Amino acid sequence: MSKLEGLSIEPFRGDYDGLERMAHASWRDEYGQASFPNFYRPAFLHYLFDRIPEDRRGLLLAAYKDGEIVAFLANLPERFHFQGETYSAVYSCLLVVRKEYLRRGLALDLIRAAVELNKTYGFDFSLLTLETGHRSTLMMNKLIAEGNRIERVRKSGVMARILDFGRVDASEGLKSYEKAAIRLLGAHRPPKKAPQVVLRDYRAADLEACHALLDRYQDSVRLALAWEKKDLAIELDTPEVARTFVWEKDGRIQALINFVQHDQLGKSVERYAWINHVAFPDLSPHDRTAFLRAYLDRIRKEGFIATIDFGKRGWPAGPFYRAGFIPYPRAVNLVSWTFNPKISLAGIPVVYEIQV
Repeated sequence: MSKLEGLSIEPFRGDYDGLERMAHASWRDEYGQASFPNFYRPAFLHYLFDRIPEDRRGLLLAAYKDGEIVAFLANLPERFHFQGETYSAVYSCLLVVRKEYLRRGLALDLIRAAVELNKTYGFDFSLLTLETGHRSTLMMNKLIAEGNRIERVRKSGVMARILDFGRVDASEGLKSYEKAAIRLLGAHRPPKKAPQVVLRDYRAADLEACHALLDRYQDSVRLALAWEKKDLAIELDTPEVARTFVWEKDGRIQALINFVQHDQLGKSVERYAWINHVAFPDLSPHDRTAFLRAYLDRIRKEGFIATIDFGKRGWPAGPFYRAGFIPYPRAVNLVSWTFNPKISLAGIPVVYEIQV
């Protein structure tokens, strides 16, 4: 229960449209006329939530007032490889509170309710991504000061590649200095083609090969997702949400890139591709760059106006910069609410995980 009168904290009732409306009102209030991605599109939420086992759907928490949703927090069950063992965890994300209840303790009430649930289910840790300078970071600092074991795992930056400069400018309302910087870096130009790379869409028959590629991160990254194949199949291919391209070279799949389609809500609604998973461990640096250029050329032709990637997730940044990506002025901190006293995730420089 919440300490605020008339509010109840309970399992999410499945009111996806109401959640989307509430989230948009909150984000508009916070960011004003600036654009933001629609993380609360019902199709995207179903893609995340429908794979959660029925007996764990209570990990999706919401606060209600007179039957109307006013706050929300998702906990997505995951498994991770760490130091030769497999651990059970959750990824806590999508926290949103209706603007009338901001700074009144409701977010903290939701978080504390989620933590109790996480302990009940026996999770080893909960991962959270916090934007630097955002009030969520300040709120987490308050919880740390209360004595909670919240560890700072790593900080990562963001890379972006503009694919249609005119439409990005029209939707985002870029400032003159931003446009000048983009032109100076040459990021306004269409991506170079890579005719030697023939990409194709992921097929169900590719699951085994893609799983093997992604599972190799446990050998190169200290903390890495451990995929169940049935969940990975959803992650790699969900209509209207998630897509994957693969490159078959020398008779086998040697590269994959997976992205989520997000609607960017600015002065217009535009499609952005958020890169979620990349694997090309056996490619040369030259082929990695060519693979990324082929990806950029493909999604540009399909109408995406930009794509972004978050760093320090297991794949090198060099090929992205050579393909024309540029640093984006944003950074996020990955933190762990660590429940298992036998492990510590503090200071892990690279973590292979999803990005929501």
